[in-house]
Formats: sequence, C-alpha cells, structure tokens
Amino acid sequence: MAQMGNLQKAAILVSALPEDVSVHIFKKLKEHEIEKLIKAILSLEAPSKEVVKEVLEDAYEHLQEISPLRIAPDHLKKILEKALPQELLQKLLDQTFDEQEGKAIFTELEKLDSKMVANLIKDEHPQVIALILSQLKPSKAAEILQYIPKRVGVTNVQEEVIKRIASIEKISSQTLKVVANTLEEELLTIGADNEQSLSGIDIAAEIVNSLPKELQMDLLEEVRKDDEVLAENIEERMFKFEDILKLDNRAIIEILKNVDKNDLMMALKGAPEEILNKFLSNMSKRAAEMFLEDMEVLGPVKKSDVEKAQKKIIDEIKNLINKGVIEFGSGEEYL
Repeated sequence: MAQMGNLQKAAILVSALPEDVSVHIFKKLKEHEIEKLIKAILSLEAPSKEVVKEVLEDAYEHLQEISPLRIAPDHLKKILEKALPQELLQKLLDQTFDEQEGKAIFTELEKLDSKMVANLIKDEHPQVIALILSQLKPSKAAEILQYIPKRVGVTNVQEEVIKRIASIEKISSQTLKVVANTLEEELLTIGADNEQSLSGIDIAAEIVNSLPKELQMDLLEEVRKDDEVLAENIEERMFKFEDILKLDNRAIIEILKNVDKNDLMMALKGAPEEILNKFLSNMSKRAAEMFLEDMEVLGPVKKSDVEKAQKKIIDEIKNLINKGVIEFGSGEEYL
C-alpha cells in the first residue's frame, strides 16, 4: 500500500466494487480518465485480500473527510421520489438541486487559476464571457478579465464584456444551461424560480474597481466612446456611500480635510451609525463633540437633501481616489 499510487488504488477499488456501481463510476469519468483507469486495471496483478481491504478502508476514510454526514444527491432524490407527490418533487428538484449544484460549480471555478479560466472562455462571445464572470466574485472576475485578449479584430473584448455585464438584469436558467454547454467544465444552472435578479451595473462596477487603476481608466474610456451614459453609470457605482466603511483611517482623515463640513453633516444624517463613527473616531474628542452638536442643530432634513450631500461627498472621494491621494479597490498589477 505504501508503494502504491492513487491510480493503482483506484483500479483496485473499481474492480472490487459491484458491477452496477462500477458502471456508474465510469459514466461520471472523462474520456482521458477512463483511458488511464482501463490501462491501470489491465496492468494489475491480482491483489491480496489484505490489500483490497486496505484500499476499501482508505477510500472510505477519504470519503468521510470530504463530505461528513452528507447524503449523496442521487440517494436523496430516490428518498424524495418515494416520499413526495410528483409535482412537489419536480418543483424541489428544479429549484433546490439545480441551484445548489450550480453554486457548487461556480465555487469550484473560483478556485481555478485565473489564466486557465481565461484561456477556457476567451474564444466565447463577449455575452457568454459576461454571463460567466457575473457569477464570480468581482476580484476573481477582474483577474480573469485581464487575461482575456483586449482586442479580437476590431472588437475590444474587455470593453464589450464590461458593457454586457452592466446590462444584465436577470439571467434565465435556460440561458445559463446554454452557457454551461459551451464550457469544458460542465457549468450547471443556478438561481431559484428559473431566474436570478442581478444588478449588472453594480457587478460591472465592482469588477472595474478590482482592476489596476490604469486599466480602469482605459476600459472606462473605451466604454465611454460607445456609450457615455453607461460609462457614467458604472463610474457612479464604483464608489457607494456605504463603501466609506472599506476605507482606512488615513483615507478618512484626507476626506475630512477636503470635504465641506456642512455637506458631511447632511450626508451623515441618513447614514448608518458605523459610517458616522468612522468619521468621529478620526476627529479629536472636542471636534467630534462639536460635530455631533452641529448635527443636532440641523434637526429633521429632507431625504433628497441627504442624497444630494452624499453625492457631493462621493464625488470628492472619487476625486481623491483618481488623484492617488487615497486608495480604493485594487490598484495592483497581476503577474
């Protein structure tokens, strides 16, 4: 056992299992995996009972480590088929099983090397690439996007992908099934009730935020040439008022130096307590007390005035970010 490789163990395991179970295993394997396993089985010398027993025990322990207390989906489906009416069963299978399997697949995709994923999808239509990246974490999507060729012929692929992500509102299960069939790795459908509501603009903005600053500017400029409104919408969402919580204390101090005090008071009137405390903690004790007293004097304010003030603060923060005075997003090059 100590000198035996995993392929040999797999060959012994498959040979020792009941025929119907082995058939099921082979159906789940890829062609190159089947070829390797067949060669290993055919080259096997008859193992002793002790070796077979150790292989089975080893496999059992490994499976326990991978998925403790988890019932296999196929087994669970068989249980539900016997317990539930057909209509309810089908609804659960469509909504729950497909959703969970889909999430698991995209979770696995997150773990893959970004360059490898880019190579896998780079020849797809920009809309297909956009759908795939929209299902990943923005930071991961940004890494992958950088490895996508910038231009194919006259098309700026990176620009097209960002524009299409920003235009996403809902993705039907059927559409994602079609996308799944184009990938080497089988990506399954996600989302309950056959549709998943998304804010494509927000996803696009987070992805652009995660790109190095130079690439951010180039990409937005390319988008602006074709659709100025879309570029502005993406830019507006690249920093939201709630994102102040993501800034470090040095950035908060710079903001306090550069924004109008009255605008900040108005903006913080409608803000979560955490954001108010973020600013107060970067003031002197006396300054914080005076700031709170002045806010009290303001009294009730219109929601529209608060939103207007928050926009002023956001504009000034974005100005500081663009000047490099404060940092937000990535700003780092990927090697």
